[in-house]
Amino acid sequence: MPSPPGARLLPPEAPGVGLVWWPALAPLVAPGTDLVSVLEVEPQAFWELVAHGGQPHYRANEALFEQVAAVQLPKLLHGVGHPFCNAAEDPVDPWPLWRQAVERLNPLWVSEHLSFNRTTGPQGRVESAGFLLPPPQTCVAVRQAARNIRLFRQRLQRPVAFETGVHYLRPQADEMGDGEFFAAVSKAADADLLLDLHNLWCNERNGRCSVEAVLEALPLHRVRELHLAGGMQERGFWLDAHSAAVPQPLMELTERLLPRLPALGALIFELLPEHLPAVGLDGVQRQLEQLQALWGRRPPMRWTLPVFRPQAADAPGQDFGDEEAALALAPQLRRLVDALSAPLSSSAGADPGLRVLQGLIADFRRGALARTLRHTLSLLLLGLGRQETSALLDEYIHAFAPEPFAAIEAEQFCQWLQGLLPRLRGRMPLLAEVLAFEQALVRVTRHGTASTLQWSVDPSALLGLLAAGQAPAGLAPQSVTMVLEAG
Repeated sequence: MPSPPGARLLPPEAPGVGLVWWPALAPLVAPGTDLVSVLEVEPQAFWELVAHGGQPHYRANEALFEQVAAVQLPKLLHGVGHPFCNAAEDPVDPWPLWRQAVERLNPLWVSEHLSFNRTTGPQGRVESAGFLLPPPQTCVAVRQAARNIRLFRQRLQRPVAFETGVHYLRPQADEMGDGEFFAAVSKAADADLLLDLHNLWCNERNGRCSVEAVLEALPLHRVRELHLAGGMQERGFWLDAHSAAVPQPLMELTERLLPRLPALGALIFELLPEHLPAVGLDGVQRQLEQLQALWGRRPPMRWTLPVFRPQAADAPGQDFGDEEAALALAPQLRRLVDALSAPLSSSAGADPGLRVLQGLIADFRRGALARTLRHTLSLLLLGLGRQETSALLDEYIHAFAPEPFAAIEAEQFCQWLQGLLPRLRGRMPLLAEVLAFEQALVRVTRHGTASTLQWSVDPSALLGLLAAGQAPAGLAPQSVTMVLEAG
């Protein structure tokens, strides 16, 4: 009998093999399939930052939440927007939606990254760093992470684990080693670990601590979850791209490690949706079959479900930690963000990992624009060519700070591109109309603002050609009025 809505599925033993849920992977968790035992959900992937009524707030995509909630498997929540090393609070309150996700999906535990993605700017304004970035591995960062983990746990009333991060920068003499840093945070926060083995493998391949050295330093009895993924070689680094199957050496390491993890409850395969066409559903299925075989070869171990236990330091109204830690950490985080915004050519001897992070941030921003403004980007590619379009996007990226949500990035890009229309209109006469259409779509989503658009050709025919990658030539003149309304 299906569980009633909101019921918590309590596994009699460790849940086992799972994957990060995306709608395109739904066939792998359909009734009658048995390759997936637990789903991990990244709630912020289904959030929008809107400003209806002039006040910014987060809004969840209800249809997607209903879709994942209907899957009768235990759930985990894995944050991707509020990492534990932030010294700057999110200026928009995320906790109502976090608590709503906890109530609706009843996760066995919740996790987030041991990274940062926000800093305080020169005028005291909280700014997005544009990516999950590595903190300085210092005692100050340990205190700040522990404070944020305790706050997270208290606010959500769930067991919390932190993810061991990927790190593309060179180790510094005044920093803890990777394993020492993770162990110190676990102890200070009394927190479990989400051990991302692919992250550690990337770190080793890119010149940081060996995986074995990190594992030797960790409290392995506190590893609650394991992440596995595949990556790619680029810019002389191995990237944690979540783009392929798990490399065979990493599978072999996982098999050796599993018997040493008595608290392990979930073994999760990560794949970003943009890479699914290359891997294929059958490729994901084969990966899950391999992970199930690994899980089945573990020696018998007693496993208990983690339980939320309030502590004195977590009691509402009390100080959650050293407030001075945030003040001390903030300038260090700011320096990394400033270094990423500066041209590397102006800094002799700069860490080559900075170029990797710059490239990753730029790729992330281009991807956000391509998803949100796909017709505008298609027209630019057809009218300007790949090289000139890439230069145009680089010009925009260097001129503006990153935004955390695709719709906000798109809104900023639209406003910037409007200023270039006089120079581009001669080569792409319909660019202004396509841009106005997609800008109106963003506006109705973010602000609930209706728009009336005037077209000089049939918009369905024009957008159909662009969607097919064809130049909009030979369209007959036609006056069309379109009204876009909220809801």
